[in-house]
Amino acid sequence: AGIIEPGAFRFICNGEQVLHLEIALGYQHRGVERTMTADDNVLRQTLVAESVAGDSAVAHATAYAQLREKLAGKEGAPTPLDRERAIALELERMAMHIADTGALCMDVGYQLGQVACEALRTVTINTTQAWCGNRFGKGLIRPFGTNHPLTDTTIDLVRRNIADVRRRYDEVRHDIKSSPSLLSRFEQCGIVPRSEMIRIGGVGPAARASGVGRDLRSSHPWGVYGGEILHEPFVKQQGDVMARLMMRCRETLQSADYVLRLLDACDPAAPLPSPDYAPAARPDALAFGLVEGWRGEICHVALTDAQGALRGYKIKDPSLHNWLALALAVRGEGISDFPICNKSFNLSYCGHDL
Repeated sequence: AGIIEPGAFRFICNGEQVLHLEIALGYQHRGVERTMTADDNVLRQTLVAESVAGDSAVAHATAYAQLREKLAGKEGAPTPLDRERAIALELERMAMHIADTGALCMDVGYQLGQVACEALRTVTINTTQAWCGNRFGKGLIRPFGTNHPLTDTTIDLVRRNIADVRRRYDEVRHDIKSSPSLLSRFEQCGIVPRSEMIRIGGVGPAARASGVGRDLRSSHPWGVYGGEILHEPFVKQQGDVMARLMMRCRETLQSADYVLRLLDACDPAAPLPSPDYAPAARPDALAFGLVEGWRGEICHVALTDAQGALRGYKIKDPSLHNWLALALAVRGEGISDFPICNKSFNLSYCGHDL
């Protein structure tokens, strides 16, 4: 890429070998955090939150909704609303992990894996669209309630689609693992040792692929993750492209199992509250929203003034940590291996530029 709108990459090479990669980001100057405190319109803030990173709309909107509910003093026992939010999060995780699997297959010329994953990802995001009207889940997560409660019809559709996607994706996973040409490209490529991942504060599947078991669903469980689902994160030790790919494969299957289990516990007859866009908020308060998105941990932090309005807002997307991991991964590798190293992280420009 060299120079693109949101970032610049400078490769320092000795022939074909990368000695160092300098990554400079933030040229779009999006002003997301500043927009969150421009006025106290909760609906507008919700729309901004789900636009922090378009491929993590559900995760960022959930973090904002959690924060708002804590400011209103309404956190407590898991509710049916928490269950539906968890289903949406796991659907988002599935869709993006499947897309990344296809992208890695594409970069090494494995067209069968690419087109199979593209088809499965389409089924997954179309399932989300059938639920809420948007493929990326925008409009699905709202503070204090929902405009799209699950119905018997929606539950049947999601259950049928996800069970089929799980079965077919598992076949793709077996094909990848049994292809010597793919293994020769992915194994021992782009290694980030555990010590380095700890040093830079790496998060998400990339960190877990290097032996660092960071996952908010187990370390800071909320809602159903502290009861109906006792999450055990997968951890690998190799820290290479193959480990990061296999993390995606295992987590996709795990998320599908979670979705199916949560759907079985859903009761469409139980009414869910509608969103509240004019909540009372505690004055002079500090609140956090913590969610494990598909890239890793997402954190939203807010401070309120004496009237309960937001006077400070900070967002931490997992890409903030992991861009440096990409620079470490390509160090000492051939320049031709940069695309698969890059895809094995699939980091966000806009999530970094806030």
